[in-house]
Amino acid sequence: MTYKELLRYLKRYFPVSTGALFAQGFTIAIGVPMMIGSYFEVLPAGENLRYSYFSVLGASFLIAHCNFMVVRGYPGWIWGPVILMFLCLVGVLPTIAYRPHKVFYVSGILFPLLALLLLNSKLHREARNEWVKLREKRQRVGRIIRTQRQRFRR
Repeated sequence: MTYKELLRYLKRYFPVSTGALFAQGFTIAIGVPMMIGSYFEVLPAGENLRYSYFSVLGASFLIAHCNFMVVRGYPGWIWGPVILMFLCLVGVLPTIAYRPHKVFYVSGILFPLLALLLLNSKLHREARNEWVKLREKRQRVGRIIRTQRQRFRR
């Protein structure tokens, strides 16, 4: 890939993939503590904070790993963030009964919807197809290099 091709590629696909990643991060950062604070309100503040912290940390690592695998050319890994966004959306919706702050409640609903919209957008699907093509090229080059090494060893 030449430098100009890389710049063209980044101009086209970087905004949508980065926007989806940030929307996923905000979804986890807002939704998980809101759900834990609402559904487990009898917990002491220290335990509530600990559970929120480790839940957000674990979900963030899961999102990062799934998105890394998608960028490496394995589009099946997109289901991890999709399911997590859906669970956050479904988990945040009933918290209206606990009277959360309106801004957090609306953000907890809008960010997963935005993330799902961006993950299903035409540009993100094109980017996933491009990443699969790049993975296939990498594998082809790897096979060529391995066969050349084997021939050289003989």
